[in-house]
Amino acid sequence: WDESFRRTGQTPGQVAAENVRFCSGYLKTLNASRRLLVWSDMFDPHHNAVDHYYLVNGDLSGSWEGLGKDVWIMNWNFGVREESLKFFAERGHQQILAGYDDTDAQQIGRWLETVRKQQITGVRGVMYTTWQQDYSNLKDFADVVNQYDPLLQGAAARQ
Repeated sequence: WDESFRRTGQTPGQVAAENVRFCSGYLKTLNASRRLLVWSDMFDPHHNAVDHYYLVNGDLSGSWEGLGKDVWIMNWNFGVREESLKFFAERGHQQILAGYDDTDAQQIGRWLETVRKQQITGVRGVMYTTWQQDYSNLKDFADVVNQYDPLLQGAAARQ
């Protein structure tokens, strides 16, 4: 929103792409063998990487252009998971499914069923994601994931 940003002539998406490109490069100089992961939402055109998201002054489209293929995506876009999973898979990113999200343990099963049905490649694992520090459903979550264990093992074997 400030003048220094407007003078660049860049869109918010271009600024975000430049920033994540810079940060990824810097982190690699510190330790090239470390894996980089990023939350999906601000790089997902099916989530928040859109025109005038929240208080963003402009369009976040193209933010994903700053993500190297070696950056893994922590995908939490359950609402339109088919589109989101496909978008990042087609870009060559590995993905971790950030399931649960303080809803129910069965949600991760719906994520994994979508991966199976859509034949999404590059899903490397799942993460129990809680924003309310609620771990009461962790065992149920793990039980659901274990039903799909061969799917995840197959993905890991292809890595």
